[in-house]
Amino acid sequence: MYFDGATRRNGAGAGVLFVSPRKDLLPYSFILTQNCSDNEAEYQVILLELGMAVEMKLPQLNIYGDSALVIKQLTGEFEVKKPELVPFWRYACDLLAQISEASLHYVPRSKNWPADALAGIAASLAQFAERPNQAPICKSANEARDWREPISNFLRYGTLPADLRERVRIRRAAPRYIYVNDVLYQRSYEGLLLHCLSKEEGLQVLKETHGGICGAHQAGPKLHLQVKRLSYYWLMMLRDATEMARTCKPCQLHADYMHQPPEPLHLTIASWPFEAWVMDIIGPNTPKPDSDRQYIPAATATSRNGPKLLPTEKSRLPPSPISFEPRLSIDMGFLHT
Repeated sequence: MYFDGATRRNGAGAGVLFVSPRKDLLPYSFILTQNCSDNEAEYQVILLELGMAVEMKLPQLNIYGDSALVIKQLTGEFEVKKPELVPFWRYACDLLAQISEASLHYVPRSKNWPADALAGIAASLAQFAERPNQAPICKSANEARDWREPISNFLRYGTLPADLRERVRIRRAAPRYIYVNDVLYQRSYEGLLLHCLSKEEGLQVLKETHGGICGAHQAGPKLHLQVKRLSYYWLMMLRDATEMARTCKPCQLHADYMHQPPEPLHLTIASWPFEAWVMDIIGPNTPKPDSDRQYIPAATATSRNGPKLLPTEKSRLPPSPISFEPRLSIDMGFLHT
């Protein structure tokens, strides 16, 4: 089988060519529904052809392509570093594991010209297609992957995925699982068998347990333990329970109010009222005014804008030989005049 992907400004296309042992040719051409990079187009093409090979139940398949990156990533020679390519790679590894004998080979573009021509025609016709065929993309690759399937296949048939890391992970996790009557169970630390659910089934159980008829709108960790007591389990169930409790609208409406101030409290000095102002007597006034106001009481208050003079009411003080001179003092950071 030969495959190739082509990208244009107006769309992308995929070309697949099956060659039987009798040299019969089965050409296929697909229009990809979304604009993507060259590597993503190559992955989508190989997902298409592997899906067709699984549906046709081919026992042996030799795959040829001119994308060295895709071929060597699937064979394990190269590491997948771009996050957007990881779902494609995982889905392709799962499809390869369902074929008894599958081999990947890199060929130059000159020897892959039939698939390249099919992909080029599809890419050129992408702008004129009203309802193009749906091709696998990242989202569908993630949705098609069930976390229970690799473990179930290992317990039932002893098969492992092509990825080395996935092989090690499944071998380590398999002793904690048991497959009985077409149902996968996990052995808990208390010795109970927990029914393994898919992602969608787990979210439905969380919804019923948290806000259903008997739901108590519990917090995330407590909700997680409650679901385990109901004998259910799936991957990332603690994270899903926390997210369910955090985004629950009734919990946000009826939660206790936080009486904590929005900013840290500031300490108040006990002597502050006595250090913010000072009183003094100005006098004697010379020459003596007509109003017989020889001595004037004055109060000076400090503020952020500086000291301010606050005049007092009229006061008549008896003459005194003692004269009060204005004074200037700094006490605890406040200016007194």
